Amino acid sequence: MPTAIPVALHGITQRSEYANGMLAECCLDEPNVVHTSCGDLVPHFSEPTVRSKDLTSMTFYPSGAIRTISLEKQTLVPTTLGPIRAELVTFHESGQLDSVFPLNGHIGFGWTEADEFGLATPRSFSFSFGEFRAKIINVRFYPSGEVKSLTLWPSETVTLRTPAGTFRARVGMRLHPNGALSSFEPAMPIAVRTPIGFVQAYDVDALSMAGDQNSVRFNEQGELVHVATSGDIIVKSASSTTHRISSRTRLALASDKPVKLPIELSFGADVVSIDNGEVCESFSTTDTQFMALPDIDTTSLGACDLGCDSCAVNCA
Repeated sequence: MPTAIPVALHGITQRSEYANGMLAECCLDEPNVVHTSCGDLVPHFSEPTVRSKDLTSMTFYPSGAIRTISLEKQTLVPTTLGPIRAELVTFHESGQLDSVFPLNGHIGFGWTEADEFGLATPRSFSFSFGEFRAKIINVRFYPSGEVKSLTLWPSETVTLRTPAGTFRARVGMRLHPNGALSSFEPAMPIAVRTPIGFVQAYDVDALSMAGDQNSVRFNEQGELVHVATSGDIIVKSASSTTHRISSRTRLALASDKPVKLPIELSFGADVVSIDNGEVCESFSTTDTQFMALPDIDTTSLGACDLGCDSCAVNCA
């Protein structure tokens, strides 16, 4: 069912609008019941706390359809995985459930990531590529209701049975609509067999708040279509021309430590595209020689970047 704006929202204290005059977002200080595809929900309206400061109650698409609802309290939301307790839900513009966030605390002065993690509870999952129990930041869904991706808390790692082998994963994973594994982020550098030879797959600077884009990706048939690595790729063409494609260096997204950015390798029918963020070149895999020289420095990362398996400290 369409997730449309209620006839009237009571207690709007702040609002912004699109150029077409439609409501873009608002804050509320009175209770409202909003009818959605996953039931009646009550947007946040109470006084701000150390966790909920600057919390926007609702946001909308330019069409007027609801985009997000920050809930007044953790609420059971029905999903294809079963009911999930949520403090934030988002919707596709069609009105179908897009994502569920069990927690929605605002990290900042007075409330830390460790504080928020302490409120998270583990949940069990069972997929064709693995069964595990972990604390999640969110689950995303296709409009059909099938699971699209899971994002794990930064310190969480899980074991997955992938088409490339069984590996520990961090950050998250993405699924195809048929339930097959689409991508995952390795917990540590792993050697993956590719059409150009073995490549060390790992993204030192993987965005830990999103499990949708990952270093190792497969098509629905389980064939490897993408790998991210850091270092250098040496390419020797049929004409004996040799050149090197190297990682760029910048400060990490989550720290001031320099890291080598990933080189993206995308595989097609007898073709590989190599993209280091500055140049993207394609080569035949049938008459070209390749050598991957990894330069992946995980020693500059903290224990929480690498997951609990790398740490002797009991944070829980």
